[in-house]
Amino acid sequence: MSKAPEVKQIEKRINQHGHELVDHYAWMRDKNWKKFISGDLDFDNPEVKTALDAENAYTDALMKDTKDTQKIIFDELLSRIKEDDSTYPEKRGGDYYYYVREEQGKNYAILCRKKGNLDAKEEIFFDINKEAEGKKLYIFGPAQVSRDSHYLAYCYNLTGSMERTLKVRDLTTGKDFDWEIGNLNGSFTWIDNENLYFIERDETARGKNIYKINVKKGPSSKELVFEKPDEYNSMFMGLGTTNDREYFVVSMSSGSTEALFVSKKGTDKFDFFALGENDVNFEVDHYKEHFYVLTNKDGADDYKVMQVPVNDWSQGSWKEYIAETKDECLTSIEIYNDYLVLEKKNNHLALTQIDVCHLPSKKTQTLKMPSEAYDLSFMGAWDNTSTKVRVHYNSPIEPSQVLELDLQSMGLKLLKQKEVPNFDSSQYEVKREFAKARDGAEVPCTIVYKKGTKLNGENKAFVYAYGSYGIGMPAFFRSSVFSLIDRGFVFCVAHIRGGDDKGYNWYLQGKMRNKMNTFNDFIDCCEHLVERKYTSKKKIAINGGSAGGMLMGAVTNLRPDLFGSVVADVAFVDVINTISDDSLPLTPPEWEEWGNPITNKEDFEYIKQYSPYDNVEAKEYPPMLYNSGISDEQVTYWEPAKMVAKLRALKTDDNPVLLHMKMHAGHAGASKKYEGLEEIAFKYAFILKYT
Repeated sequence: MSKAPEVKQIEKRINQHGHELVDHYAWMRDKNWKKFISGDLDFDNPEVKTALDAENAYTDALMKDTKDTQKIIFDELLSRIKEDDSTYPEKRGGDYYYYVREEQGKNYAILCRKKGNLDAKEEIFFDINKEAEGKKLYIFGPAQVSRDSHYLAYCYNLTGSMERTLKVRDLTTGKDFDWEIGNLNGSFTWIDNENLYFIERDETARGKNIYKINVKKGPSSKELVFEKPDEYNSMFMGLGTTNDREYFVVSMSSGSTEALFVSKKGTDKFDFFALGENDVNFEVDHYKEHFYVLTNKDGADDYKVMQVPVNDWSQGSWKEYIAETKDECLTSIEIYNDYLVLEKKNNHLALTQIDVCHLPSKKTQTLKMPSEAYDLSFMGAWDNTSTKVRVHYNSPIEPSQVLELDLQSMGLKLLKQKEVPNFDSSQYEVKREFAKARDGAEVPCTIVYKKGTKLNGENKAFVYAYGSYGIGMPAFFRSSVFSLIDRGFVFCVAHIRGGDDKGYNWYLQGKMRNKMNTFNDFIDCCEHLVERKYTSKKKIAINGGSAGGMLMGAVTNLRPDLFGSVVADVAFVDVINTISDDSLPLTPPEWEEWGNPITNKEDFEYIKQYSPYDNVEAKEYPPMLYNSGISDEQVTYWEPAKMVAKLRALKTDDNPVLLHMKMHAGHAGASKKYEGLEEIAFKYAFILKYT
């Protein structure tokens, strides 16, 4: 099938705030789409499935001549993975050392432990490969072992949706209890060694109730302990604990609003702790007679730490413990023994550092790394009384290292260096440069290329970014991207506004009615690469997923002349229609990220200027590949399907626009390791063919 499918058009006119929108492809939203989320592909309108099948057939036909390339790249990707590998063991309760193994030829990890010492006999307590046998997709997790190492509580999903089913395994027998509980959001925690709290989803999929259950008694012991107040119905719920497990914390959030409820261990009573509006956030931990709260309340955009008595949570009792420091944004806190560990971002360099504050004396020391660009993250320890914790370090050309940090001396000890076969870091160069945005902001760019590459504008480039929800893109090691770098590509991660790469204000500058900064930053980063002669126009391949897929659609509408090819994964592109539909489970929380186009004309008009689907025009576009999954409830399948149909109908060139719709996957794509590598190889083959 070499001819592109002709998707039929059924005109649907939408009048909103004095504007008329015409949607010719709204019919592609099947009435039974919610069944797809659970894996039941019972199409109400068979023409929808016919259209999707035709798209996949066309994609297969155009990519058929890349099969050999895909196989070569797949073999390369696999060659840079040590297939027989394991994580560094961690000692936990019951005198067990826990670790995770991978074996050659197996798609999933194997969970193991040894009792007493590392020379003891290995005990495999959960082999995900066995659980996934005969299943096209198996998503494992989250999972938690009870503190006494007697039970494993775990969640799984078979469709790719956000829904999770909870089961519990008795690790002394290796058998699961004969019950399971479905329709959960995956957030749960052990209360003690026999009882769990878990969150049940409601019809909006955002979470509604917290239940307590005794794992031995099963569902008959299910007891409601917390019901989300009606005023927070638009919020997503999460459940956690303080590091010492003396308090349980329920967090509810939706865009710019967050609410916290806290329960003292043993009470089953969750009391209101704090409400943050207008982008105010909280993170809480506990030490002796106080809570320590990381927050940006009262205008502390770079965050501060407040000390709050456990017996008086009123706002008047909150005292500043660590003041806000401009140019350094605090991002996370955890308490071990007498030490408060703080992760923070250097707002200029967009790099992470770790501060360790001795609580009795307030003496503070800083851990930072010497590399030009790197990723440093705090892993912690199982035992909250320990003074030795783990940190994770890597850089674009340095594979993962697990390090032990001594909180008392600040000394570092290497525990495990990730082995990457067929890779020599000395062959590559890393640069951290700052692109000048059109409004004067300095946008960090992490650039990787092979040593000896001539910067003469002749190279192809591969640029990746996300830029939404305050999620930054660390400068971490990606073994896969070297299949492009070794073929002469310059790889760049653009740390654009909308993420928190340069602190919380960097996020706010790419949110709501500042969203155009996100797209302009990306374009300006690509222009920077051209000006610095890393590459040139039409030689730039770009990629992003989810909200990063929206980025791909928006920048391609704005500057189609700049890019050689575009890959958009699970792309949020039908922005106006999606967040104007409050019947969709994820829509109300989105209003606090993008604006509410239903009630606010100014929000509508601002979003309309960048919504990718609403800005497709009759002009030339580069080759484009849209990857998606039919069971995706975060970005529903019809968004990329409609986008591809509209692009193909309006564009004035002969460049291909492809839709690759996985019929047994959701937002995260493949769950099997080797299938995931095949997806990367497919993506890279498209880039190599069309850039």
